[in-house]
Amino acid sequence: MTCMDAEFESQGGPNLAERIRRMANGRNTLDVAQFQFIGLDAIRTGYAERWSEKRDRVFTIAKQFITKRITPEDVLISSAEGFLLIFGAYSGFLADAAAQRISGELNAFFLGAPDMSDVQLEAKHQSMSVDDFATAFGEMIAEAVDLTPPPVTAEIPMGFTPVWDAQRGALSTFFVSPLDAAGVPMDWNLVSHRHTDMDEMKLKASEEAMKKLFATGRKALVGVAVHVSSLNSQQSLARIMSVISTFDPELARYRVIRVSCVEPGYPRIYLQDILRNLKPRIPHVAIGLHWSEPDIAAVLKLQPAALGFTLPPGALSPYGNRSEAFSRIRAAIELARPYNISVGIEGDLHLEHARRLAQDGANHLCSPRIWPTRPALPAAEIWPASRLGVDTNAAA
Repeated sequence: MTCMDAEFESQGGPNLAERIRRMANGRNTLDVAQFQFIGLDAIRTGYAERWSEKRDRVFTIAKQFITKRITPEDVLISSAEGFLLIFGAYSGFLADAAAQRISGELNAFFLGAPDMSDVQLEAKHQSMSVDDFATAFGEMIAEAVDLTPPPVTAEIPMGFTPVWDAQRGALSTFFVSPLDAAGVPMDWNLVSHRHTDMDEMKLKASEEAMKKLFATGRKALVGVAVHVSSLNSQQSLARIMSVISTFDPELARYRVIRVSCVEPGYPRIYLQDILRNLKPRIPHVAIGLHWSEPDIAAVLKLQPAALGFTLPPGALSPYGNRSEAFSRIRAAIELARPYNISVGIEGDLHLEHARRLAQDGANHLCSPRIWPTRPALPAAEIWPASRLGVDTNAAA
């Protein structure tokens, strides 16, 4: 019997203990984050007899908030002072960044709630040896209940969002997009952080749609945005590659995968590993960056098929960082040109934004406002630049 077994062997839930044993199998360390409420004693004293009701509400909101932002590979349990998160999908730098992001977003939520502005919590991440972890948390885990919600299993309808090719004047690529109940493209990042579940569903939907379209003799390029977190841990990567392994290799040249939501300064060695894993099966792999990425040149040296920039809502409004966003994107286009790497931009673009970006040399544009999401995968179609009032040959 190992130290892990000895610490966890108790009446408190063999399923949870078994999950953690499996996470520890073959690993030297476990990455954990402790989310602890700040000044809980003072808050408890201030609320007096109302504390029990207040505590239940605060912990329930925090639990719901955190569980929406973790993956099925993680384990979340409650403690007297907060929560313990055991990472299955992240390690090191990524685990720490995830913990700080969750605590920052939750604290911002509490500050905006009139009756909870006095509640704040801090996140402390650490990488621990398996034995040290068992010694520190074994007793807590033996009495705890796993709060991690199950994987997403409900059927979510998929649409196909066009990407305009500026040089060809055509809608030649269509990205798989989850739809809400009204048939409107859903921003999954605002709904859930169960990225690997959604990425699996989008990949499967892309294969099904391609086979159906190609059987009619028509063709289109089909793209799937796969969240970077689904590709940087062995567990989630294995799930993604398992789906990709079922794809028809004859259709490989018509596929595009965009590694999405790559934060500014994301470690290049991780991106290099991701490209090395994907390229043997998917030749066209793009990298989706934030428009404020400080080192475009380092990403270009990895030789992705394309770079993509996602503009958040309001970025190009008169009250946003419009001038800086246009300037940075134009600089990225110039940097990418010697590498023969195309640059695409997606977001809530208006016609004048698309016109400006095309004139600046952007290769691909995506905006459901201009090119609405389709309920089924269509064949590629002509959409000339003249409809934007742009001469892309002159711009190039």
